[in-house]
Amino acid sequence: MITLQNKQNEYIFTKVLDNEDMNMKIVTRIDTIGDKMNHTTNVKADTTLPDIIQYPEFQELSGIINEFCRDCSNKLQYEHPNHVSRANSPVWYDAYIKSLQVSVMWGTRYESGEVTIPHNHWPNTWAFCYYIDPPENCSGLIFPDSDYELKIENGMLVLFSGHMIHNTLAKEFRGNRYCVAGVIR
Repeated sequence: MITLQNKQNEYIFTKVLDNEDMNMKIVTRIDTIGDKMNHTTNVKADTTLPDIIQYPEFQELSGIINEFCRDCSNKLQYEHPNHVSRANSPVWYDAYIKSLQVSVMWGTRYESGEVTIPHNHWPNTWAFCYYIDPPENCSGLIFPDSDYELKIENGMLVLFSGHMIHNTLAKEFRGNRYCVAGVIR
């Protein structure tokens, strides 16, 4: 867990997954689908439609993300002294933590020099990014309000509050930078 020093002491949770079979299927699917958004979103790179959760490899990733999100959300309750009592309540857990799930996800394929402009995913509770074999020298995940760049690696799953502004920078690299991103409600 990374705590960013800004006005709200934001948390970023990371986990590295070791599932190369799933990764290979995700990359193949992103390549097969291709660019459906025509660089019209915050992502100025090839982007699928936000409906890829229908495919088995993305359903598998979604299940992993749901579990990670619930674990991280529950952990946050123990970070605040006023929240400990509700963290131990099964009724509260079922209503507010267990109900969290990936609602939308999309796949991206960046080429050298492509960027994501600063944005957030408010009013969603959480946002996530999952990286597959990022090329050397490509942009990390930037959180400009905290002046922080998270260095990414293969299999890295990143979970952060939906209101956090984030982006990538234009950098020169070889190959493609694959990312699956989405939101949790």
